[in-house]
Amino acid sequence: MNYLGIDYGEHRVGIAFADTELRWAFSRETIDQRTTNLFERLEQLVKINKIDEFVVGMPYHPDGRANGKNVVVEQFVKDLAERFPSIPIHTQDESYSSVQAQAQTSYLSKKKKKSDRGLIDREAAAIILQNWLDGV
Repeated sequence: MNYLGIDYGEHRVGIAFADTELRWAFSRETIDQRTTNLFERLEQLVKINKIDEFVVGMPYHPDGRANGKNVVVEQFVKDLAERFPSIPIHTQDESYSSVQAQAQTSYLSKKKKKSDRGLIDREAAAIILQNWLDGV
């Protein structure tokens, strides 16, 4: 099985991949929604990588309560389900995934080019997906 992890943001969307054989998530790319149609790009990725399931990061407060971003991500999940009705969608608590991604990439982020603003987004997607894989 092939999995696509998503760290959804209104401007940038981090993408990661994993498969059941390796059980290791790796960051793939960041989609800038201001310049790229998100669902068209997801269709390409699903087809090319033969994706079987999605894992979407869901934002919560540290105590488990929903926060204001949940509404936006829940709408994205609904849109994703409509666009890909045959692909199961899982949600995974994304608490601290961006903080963890920043810590893991601190050296890279200091040296990153202005054109690579999505580094943290795609690394967060890999963390979200890996956390989900570790829990199943």
